[in-house]
Amino acid sequence: MRPFITIEKRAQEALDFYSSVFPSFSLISLNHHAEPHHELVMLAVFSIRDQEIMMSDSFVAHEWNINPGISFFIGLDSENEVDTLSKLLEEEGKIHMPPNDYGFSKRFAWVEDKFGVNWQLNVERLRE
Repeated sequence: MRPFITIEKRAQEALDFYSSVFPSFSLISLNHHAEPHHELVMLAVFSIRDQEIMMSDSFVAHEWNINPGISFFIGLDSENEVDTLSKLLEEEGKIHMPPNDYGFSKRFAWVEDKFGVNWQLNVERLRE
């Protein structure tokens, strides 16, 4: 099972953004719609930290947007990674929970990027 993101006419912009934010980003495949929407992404498959994600441009306006109740949860190795990714992802987006120790995590942040995609960034608390 793979997550699938539908974005209205900004998928290539999102792919470029994620490529610049995540060092582990890898574009697996990219196909475009036929004329007259050939500039839009029909289907892209990419991975971040070995998790494959699918994305498509919609040339039809929808009444719905991406819901923050669904998010990508990424386990990271350091507090610095949480802070760095949080800062990059929040540009033109918003912070739901700024990087901090919330008791359940050594360092955690919840960020919605400029495309409406939500990211939970986490460093697990060391077992005591």
